Formats: sequence, structure tokens, C-alpha cells
Amino acid sequence: MPSFHSGRARLAAIFLALGFAAALLGLAPVAEARSPLLMDGKTTLFQRVLSRPDAVVRRSPGTESAAVSGAVAPFTVFYVFDRKTLGGADWLEVGHSVAGPAEGWMRSDQAIPWRHTMVGAFTNPAGRERSLFFRSREALQEVLDSESVLSLMERYRGEAVAGALDPSGPVISIEPAEHVDISRQFYLFPILDAEWSFLQTGDLARVLHVASIPLEERPAEGVASNEDALKDFNVGVLFVIDTTVSMEPYIARTREAVRKIHDRIANSDVKDRVRFGLIGFRDSTELRPELGYVTKVFAPLTVDQDPKETLRMMERVDIARVSSVHFNEDAMAGINLALESTDWSAFGARYIILISDAGPRAASDPASSTHLGPASLNRVARDRGIAIYAVHLKTEEGRQNHAYAEGAYRDLARWQSDTDLYYPIPAGDVDRFGQALDQLASDFVGQVQDAVAGHLTELEAGDDPGARARLVGRAMQLAYLGRVRNVQAPSMFESWSLDRAVESPTKTAIDVRILLNKRQLSDLRDVLLQILEAGQATRLDERNFFDQLRSAVAHMSRDPNRVIDQDFRSLGGVLGEYLDGLPYRTQILEIDEDTWLAMGPFKQREILDGIAEKLERYRLYHDQTDLWVALYEGAPDGEKVFPIPIDSLP
Repeated sequence: MPSFHSGRARLAAIFLALGFAAALLGLAPVAEARSPLLMDGKTTLFQRVLSRPDAVVRRSPGTESAAVSGAVAPFTVFYVFDRKTLGGADWLEVGHSVAGPAEGWMRSDQAIPWRHTMVGAFTNPAGRERSLFFRSREALQEVLDSESVLSLMERYRGEAVAGALDPSGPVISIEPAEHVDISRQFYLFPILDAEWSFLQTGDLARVLHVASIPLEERPAEGVASNEDALKDFNVGVLFVIDTTVSMEPYIARTREAVRKIHDRIANSDVKDRVRFGLIGFRDSTELRPELGYVTKVFAPLTVDQDPKETLRMMERVDIARVSSVHFNEDAMAGINLALESTDWSAFGARYIILISDAGPRAASDPASSTHLGPASLNRVARDRGIAIYAVHLKTEEGRQNHAYAEGAYRDLARWQSDTDLYYPIPAGDVDRFGQALDQLASDFVGQVQDAVAGHLTELEAGDDPGARARLVGRAMQLAYLGRVRNVQAPSMFESWSLDRAVESPTKTAIDVRILLNKRQLSDLRDVLLQILEAGQATRLDERNFFDQLRSAVAHMSRDPNRVIDQDFRSLGGVLGEYLDGLPYRTQILEIDEDTWLAMGPFKQREILDGIAEKLERYRLYHDQTDLWVALYEGAPDGEKVFPIPIDSLP
């Protein structure tokens, strides 16, 4: 596998330009003498390039000119300030900062245009084959078009694993066997281009033109093998339980399941590697003060908590003696508290188990305390390596709520693109509930026993609860190994791959994300807030929506640090040009004044509710300090970056 050995000091220059202070959301440079060149057809986006291996920046155009410094490290990001042709060669005047100054000249054939700040992020490889990276677009397409595509992929994968790839063959690298979590082990994985292609199954996949380099390449210290690393693997399970009046028998059965597991492992070698906690939730105390609380931690999930003390704490769970105002409860408040109140980094496997007989309050519901929906909290959980199980008690009393609750809890319990961890309990049968809980707890213990024995949990065919539990357990083990052994993304320059697993096209292999810094996320939040407020202010007369928005945009544009198109014709024009051409389907970018009026109040409300939920999601991203990465030493807080999932964009 090709490798570029480089530490943080050498990479400081590479990432300096990733501040993107003006390029993405229209922030104008302050007191600049010169600006970079604009991209063709754009008014706010500047030209950027990535340096190729052996690129050199010279003091003036021409190969006879002295170099500014030594050879530029691969993947250095530059802004382009000027272009010239000299001696039959094209030259670029480049600089690290959008505010200048330009630092010298580089031959254009030593640089690759980077139009969008799209980056890739590997999904967990459990349950799918590892991605291969091809030397050229043509080499990848030739394999995809072959009648023997699956056998060819298997052959190349075997050669890559064995370190026996043909140096002149079509495949140049392979994804690591362990999971490289971009939220915890940042790596720069630029997507230079993306296009749709049909697979032989008829499924659509994106062909990605990519490059890759870790932020910092260093081997793990003190860990000789996967077998050694797995011996310290542990599991944390946090129950989030509805504690309203109908839930008493299920809470008692949950305590019984935990007690059974503790009794089973009390004298085993895994007794200190499984921990439980419990959070209760109810509903709005503003609507019904007698409920007492919206959420409450009864037993915190910690690695050093005595299991006997956990059981004693769980005995204190009280049941509300009054009913909520509506059937839905504030389940998302319980999930949010579970995510925010626990040090999940202390656990190798991380699980939240939601138990309720009611659906959750919608993000747009005024009685919701979080205004976050199931999909948003699911994305936050997955970014933190946490799996959410949703155990839905389909009691007769809630039959009219079942369809809504199931849809919401499937979104909450999404694990992979084609897998969720939703567990319905028909008729709310207490015995079946207990059996399901016992099996889950047993599966968690089995994952620890496998790890302590020095091997990964074996996968099973099928989609039954046991097979899904093993799949997630294997994924947790791979993520744990990736963290403790500091596994890096493959280092290569240009290559081509797919965002889907060829053998299982419903599974995502590479997430497409957008690299934003904190300042840009704040700006995106500000613009969306203006759209939301304009929509709310004109709720009774939607014809004034765009006029209200234009007034707000005009006010924002007085800020000299912003470049906003005051003549926008669609909502996409307000949000900025950096969203144009991205490979995702958007809800709002194409909405113009006529479209807004034609969609009617119900659809307008749906759009505004979606914006409100995105704003809450951005707040969560912004406030979680450990997600944000300083890409060069001394970077201010506003210049720290995080690869935002593309489905988090408006």
C-alpha cells in the first residue's frame, strides 16, 4: 500500500488553508490587498487546488525560478490568485490563505482542482466487504461491467489483504479491516469528483474520485495485536425507559433482566466488563406538573459503578400516578440526556435501549423539550459510536399510535443504511418483552466473552434479532480496535472507488460529507434562522415570506465579513453557492417565490419544521467540543473543522 509518512508538524502547512474563512459560506476577507480567483460562474467561491506529489512552489513562473521552499507535501490546499502561460506550460499563483498573500507559483499539472470541500468517511465494515481503490476510473468501470464482477472483487481483495497486489494492476489499496472513525481519528479524505453509475443489480452508486492521507501517522504503542487489544473490550448499556403509569410491569422486568445478567457473570472473567445504567422519561411538566420530571437519571452508566449499587438504584424507579396530556411522550428528551450525560469514551461497545409503549413527541411539537427528531438524534449517536435499540411495546391501548411510533423509532434505531434495531413487542406482552431483553443482554455479554477470548464475534446469516445483534457487536469490536490500535486511513494520492458495497449495494461503504469549520456552521445556522423566522412571521400571509426574507438578508449583508446575494431568487441562493452541484437531494434549495406559494400552508410548515430541527442538530455539533479538529497548530476555535454528514445539510 503506498504511504506518505508525515507527522503533525509537516502537515501544518497542508491544512492551513482549510480554514475556508470565505470560500464556503461567503465570508469576505478583511483588509485584503488581493482576492483569489473566483470559480467559473460563481460570485462567492474561490478557486482551490490540491498539490500532487513532488509539487514545487517557485518565486515566479518558470522552472528556472528558485523554489520558495522544499517540495510541497501531497494534499496541500492552495487558493489560486492568478494564472499564466509561460513556455508552453500553465502556471498558478497560489497561497495558503484566502486573505493572501500569494506565496509563489506552481505548475498547473502539479495541482488538482478541488471544487467542493467534499470528503469521504468510511462506514463501519462489519457486515460488508472492504472497499477497494482503483488506479483509474476506467479500471474500476471495467470491473463493474464484467460478468465476473464479484469474483474479480474477491480476487483483488484477497491479493490486497495478502500484500500481493500487482504494482501495475488495477487496484492500488484497500480499506482497513478495522473501523477508522473519522469523528475520533480525523483523516483528510478529499472527494475530487462524484458521479452516479448503475451497477449490474440495477442499483445506483456514486463513483468517487478520491485522495487520502491521515492527519497524523503514528503506530499504536503497547498493543501488539488485535487479540491483545480485545482483552480490554467492555460494554456499556444505558436503558432509557418510559416511567409513566402504564409501564410498571416492564420496568420490573427490565430490573429482572439486569439482575439475571449480573448473577450469571458474577464469578466469570467478564464480570467487570459489563455495566448498566437507567434513565427515566415522562412528558412535559409544563402541560402536566404532576408528572414530576421530564427526565431523570436513576442509575448513571459508569465503568466503576458497583453492579449491586446499580441494581439498588434501579429499585428506586418510580411510576407516575397521573397520565400525560397526550399519548406521545417526550422520549427524545430521554435519548438526548443519555447521549449528553454519559462518558461513552470509557466503553468499547456503547448501547442505548429505549423502552416505551408510546411514540415520541415530534421535533416541531411545542411540548418537546429538545425539538430534536429521531433521525437527528440517531445521527448524533452514530457519530459517537453508539447504537440505539428501540423496544416498542405495541399495547392495545396505543393501537392508533402504532404506525407513527414505529416509523419514528425505526429512524431512531437506524444502524446502517439497510439495518435498524427496532424491536416491536406485539400486544405489549410482558413475557415476550422479557425474553427479548434477556436475549439482548445475553448477546452483549457474548460480545465481551468473544473479545476476552481474543476473537471477533462471528456473524450469522439472516436478519433476525440475533443476527443483527451479532452484526452490531462485531461493528463495535472493529471500532474499538480502530481506536486503541490507532488504525489509519490508507495513504494514497488519486484513486477511484464506490460509495456502496458492490456485493451488497444497499450498504453504504463511504459516507459523503462536507468539511466545515465552526465559523461556517454558525453562519449556516444564522441564515437558516432567518429563513425560519421569516416563515414564522408570515404564517398568516405567506405572500410576504420572500419580502420578509429579503429584508433580513439585506440587514445581514451590511456585515463586511459576509458576501450574500441580495438578489437571490431561491432559498438556495440565500444559503450559498457551496451547495450547488453537491451529490445529494435537497428539500429546499430550489424553492423560489412561486414554488413557495404553490405548495400551500401544510407543506410550508413541513419545510420550516425541518429547518428548525436542522438548527438544533447544528447546535449539538457546535457544542460538542471533542468533535472539532484543529488542522494546524494554534488554529483558533472558529477555524476547527468537522466533516458534516451530507444528510445534515438543509
